[in-house]
Amino acid sequence: MIRPSGLQYLWSGTLAVAVHLLFALGLVVGLSWRSPPHLPVVAELWSELPPPAGAVPKPAAQPEPPPPAQAKDEPDIDLAAREEQKRQQAERREQERRWIEVQEAERRQREAEQRRLEEKRREERRREDERRQQELARQQEEQRRQEEAQRRAREAARRELEAELARQLEDDLMREARQLQRSMTADALARQRVIEDYQARIRSKIQGYLRLPPNLTGNPEVVYQVRLLPDGEVLKLTLLKSSGQPAYDKQVELAILRASPLPLPPQQELAAVFREELILKFRPHEADGV
Repeated sequence: MIRPSGLQYLWSGTLAVAVHLLFALGLVVGLSWRSPPHLPVVAELWSELPPPAGAVPKPAAQPEPPPPAQAKDEPDIDLAAREEQKRQQAERREQERRWIEVQEAERRQREAEQRRLEEKRREERRREDERRQQELARQQEEQRRQEEAQRRAREAARRELEAELARQLEDDLMREARQLQRSMTADALARQRVIEDYQARIRSKIQGYLRLPPNLTGNPEVVYQVRLLPDGEVLKLTLLKSSGQPAYDKQVELAILRASPLPLPPQQELAAVFREELILKFRPHEADGV
């Protein structure tokens, strides 16, 4: 079975409408052809319709009675009503005023409560800020104390280290000093032995050239300072102390000059001691004299 499409329905509806329009147009045209010719119209005017035949006539309408006169206390009733109305209006205004006052009081109470809450929040924030500041100050103070303690610990450790280093240095210095002293003592002993040995050689050589004068009395002491050249030759001879007997002093001087050059140690520093500060002491009857 083939179903009609929408376009087919549209054409069918349009065709049906067109047929009905043509039918209505034909009726109108037909009636206009059959209408009678125009004749004059005559009309009669009646004040009221005549009664139909056999009808019973209505009685004449009676005039309405005038409204009863108002009572004498009607003005009082209106005044009381107006007074009541005024009283009611006043009550309504009073109620409205009271309602407004209540609303205003509630508004003020809400504002006061809001201000109290704001003040409470501000106070809490202020206390929180103070607490944070105090906590920060406490932490800073704690950090400062820790840093101070660390600084003191480092200072104590540094002082202890310095003291330990000083003790070690002192021990090293003392050990070196003892070693040096032992070395110097050994050197000094060796030097002293060399000096004593060459003093004995110098005295022995001078004694070999000494001639005592015949008129010598007692055991006087004579002291000479001798300066020598590097080869031991006598450069200068100075009398530091006389024996009181010029003949004896002269014999000692001649013996020193005859013994020149005097024997000197091979070490230059020791030979220098002999050359610059050689002090000779002589007594006629004693062997020591240097």
